[in-house]
Amino acid sequence: EARAELIQQSGGAFGIQYTTRDFSAAGEEAFVAPNETEQLAVFALQEFDLGGIQLEGAARYEMVDVQSDPLGIERDFDLFSGALSLVFSGSENSDVRYGITGSRAERAPGGEELFADGPHIATQAFEIGDPDLDVESAWGVEAFARGSAGDVTFGISVYQQWFDNFIFLSPTGDEEDELPVFQYLQQDADYFGFEADIQFPLITSDSLRLIGDVRGSYVEAELGDGSAVPRIPPLEVLAALEAQTKAFDVRAELQYFDEQDSIAEFETATDSFSLVNFSIAWRPLANQENVTVLVSADNVFDVTARRHSCFTKDFVPLAGRNFKASVAVSF
Repeated sequence: EARAELIQQSGGAFGIQYTTRDFSAAGEEAFVAPNETEQLAVFALQEFDLGGIQLEGAARYEMVDVQSDPLGIERDFDLFSGALSLVFSGSENSDVRYGITGSRAERAPGGEELFADGPHIATQAFEIGDPDLDVESAWGVEAFARGSAGDVTFGISVYQQWFDNFIFLSPTGDEEDELPVFQYLQQDADYFGFEADIQFPLITSDSLRLIGDVRGSYVEAELGDGSAVPRIPPLEVLAALEAQTKAFDVRAELQYFDEQDSIAEFETATDSFSLVNFSIAWRPLANQENVTVLVSADNVFDVTARRHSCFTKDFVPLAGRNFKASVAVSF
């Protein structure tokens, strides 16, 4: 991969990017025929100050060539993506930015999506590609606000995307080599979601700072025929308390994952679960923070947890109770 940029003092930039990938798999992982991908793109980013309102724009044109010599197949794609944002600044007493972004994105199918035809051991599935897949494209709109007000920092975004020819891997209900068969398909799809986070001080003194941290994310995705997009993660919420001193940081987390029963055909639902995690960071050298000893305990109550987005969730849950210790040194 090679990339070059011309950066303007005003904040804009122009650039060119080239990527080449030569892919082959051998042995039990040879589920995709050898293939090569070449990408050449030019892009530009510009910012304009309109007096309290900032206009930000970006555009990218890309040429993609994907070919598999053993299969005698070559596909060429011309792609255009762009985005336009209006950003507003908050009052003089706060460092808050909020705005709205409209976007258009295009993506070429990858070699695995085009040429797969065999058992994929990592996902425990027999995957079948489609060499006739078309360009995946999407229109999107996002409203956002992020920044700080006093000692409180936060960010929130709400988005909607409308896909044309959305590429997804879907189970067929068949079996091959004692594995379920999954096939790459295309269909229109709609995505709606939000992400939010807030950090706020509860106690602030010369020797102690206690911070609350709350985060959440949610996405809802539906195909054009009204069915659910496969393997969409459910609502996720994290709440944490972190005590910071000169020598120690102590953090306690509660992660909640909701059940997911909006599922595709042949897909299984996932139960809700909660994880409790603890960590301690110790800086043993006085007046220096470049050495940190970290000890953590994850999934303290040894909960059986399964991520809905995981192909192997039905027989491989997340790790149970586990402990880690590490030393970080910075220069």
